[in-house]
Amino acid sequence: MKTVTYLYPDAPPWGSTTAWKAAKWNLDYLIRLHRPELDRAVNFAREVQVRLESIFPLMDDLCAVTCPWCPDPCCLAAKVWVDFKDLLFLHLCCRQIPPAQLLPDLKKTCRYSSPRGCTLPRITRPWACTWYLCPTQMANLRQKTHTVQNMFSQAVQAIKTGRKEMEAEFIRVVS
Repeated sequence: MKTVTYLYPDAPPWGSTTAWKAAKWNLDYLIRLHRPELDRAVNFAREVQVRLESIFPLMDDLCAVTCPWCPDPCCLAAKVWVDFKDLLFLHLCCRQIPPAQLLPDLKKTCRYSSPRGCTLPRITRPWACTWYLCPTQMANLRQKTHTVQNMFSQAVQAIKTGRKEMEAEFIRVVS
């Protein structure tokens, strides 16, 4: 797995319980304060949700044929957390927010990983957990029809764009 340097070299943002609660509370406060002006941001979030839900069956299929037999599960090695766009998406779509950040620090594994896979509903997982396909999953995706491959690729691109637009609109409104 490729090593990436993040802005948070020792810990993910909001790794402590106090910081996580404060981030959720502050975002909730800003959304309530600016709710009438956030219609476009909410619409972007809803479009992202529709696109995400469109790829979940494929993701479930890819995971079902690879993850249970994987000798080195990505979820145990990955250093992934809920980022600002993930948290904003969950708030704007009125989704349940995980009780804590995925990682309290970068030396730990994801607290939502279990022997049977992720315990978070797919819609509440960070975007990185959704778009990442291991080499085996990529090989399986390449065996699907071109229509399926194109649908997946287009949905991923639309989700990336929608997340950026959602964030930009939120920042424009609350700034």
